[in-house]
Amino acid sequence: MCLRGDYQAIKVIKEREKLLLMQGIAIINDYNKNNHREFDVIISPLRDTPEYAVYHPLISSFKNVVYEEDPEKALNKAISYPNESFDKAIVGIDPGKLCGYVIFADDLIINVGKRGCDEIGEEIKSRISKIDHKRIEILLGSGEGWSEASISLLGSGLSYKIIREDEVARHMPKIPILNIFKDRDIRSAVAIALKGGKM
Repeated sequence: MCLRGDYQAIKVIKEREKLLLMQGIAIINDYNKNNHREFDVIISPLRDTPEYAVYHPLISSFKNVVYEEDPEKALNKAISYPNESFDKAIVGIDPGKLCGYVIFADDLIINVGKRGCDEIGEEIKSRISKIDHKRIEILLGSGEGWSEASISLLGSGLSYKIIREDEVARHMPKIPILNIFKDRDIRSAVAIALKGGKM
């Protein structure tokens, strides 16, 4: 349940709603004070907003409320609830003309995207800074563009491990989660993460 009405929160939810729903996590954007027990976790509105004035008195006594200003961090905290953080984050990167990436947090895919390989380090650093986690592993495929991605990752202070893409292609896992994605780069990034991270 998200009670945020600000533009940034709505944008984050719209970007990730379908991905999360396909994994069994539904985000609801409206609230009825009579059915609050149905929700596993509630993302509080920002202070000094009309939503806060309306909803805060109704949710202030709940234990399952996430208060966080950054909407992406708030959503990630809500996904990990009731735990305070994820145990392990795994990033899979498929280099090419663009770098496709996927971010697993424990057994959930919480983010996917594509970025120029010269910018992938900044993108991944920004995304993982919004995920509370105990351990992280970044896995970079060995395909064309890997050296550019490598420079970008190292320039952003991120260490990584190379995964041979020929091995990934030979042993592409046949799992339902791959069917979520139509984009080949994202599918490859998922396979790299699964192969290297041994999830």
